[in-house]
Amino acid sequence: MPGLAASDPLCAAWAGYVGTVQALGVAASFGDLSSEQLAVLELTSTPYLVKAADSIGGSWPVQLESERTSVIEQRIGPYARRARRGVDALDGAGVTPAELSALSSAWESALTTRDPRSPVLAVPSVAATIQVKVDAVATAFDSEITPFAQDPSLVVDAVDTPLTDAYLAAHCPELAASGVGDAL
Repeated sequence: MPGLAASDPLCAAWAGYVGTVQALGVAASFGDLSSEQLAVLELTSTPYLVKAADSIGGSWPVQLESERTSVIEQRIGPYARRARRGVDALDGAGVTPAELSALSSAWESALTTRDPRSPVLAVPSVAATIQVKVDAVATAFDSEITPFAQDPSLVVDAVDTPLTDAYLAAHCPELAASGVGDAL
């Protein structure tokens, strides 16, 4: 995913956020995964997505303050809240902070080495003890939570943030080259 290593913290965090959302959406649409397999993939991504969303909020430019609420709460917020719910479910199943960090690192590695020809990210293996917990949580998550691609709360294309879109296009060249920052 272009932009993950950007020196601008907002650009790097945005790349992580949008890369994760795109990866999950593509896997859901074209990955031929069962809903439980998609839940495993999504849960693996949740610690990383929460971190990316927090970093976007923490590096928000002053000149975009007028769109902060629209972007943080309405555009990114639904994804961040869903990811937080996944992290909470993992935590409730005994996944430790160190294990959450291992999941986040595995997800970031998958984004970094993403093969654009494959609809499903190749996530590096994590310790078997972690994977067992993720798989168990995925069963419950899959039965209790609307599947990622069908969750109406994730439809954010009506959120109008022209200043943010222009800022990303102007300040995040790697993102702009891949179309990130274009109006939704």
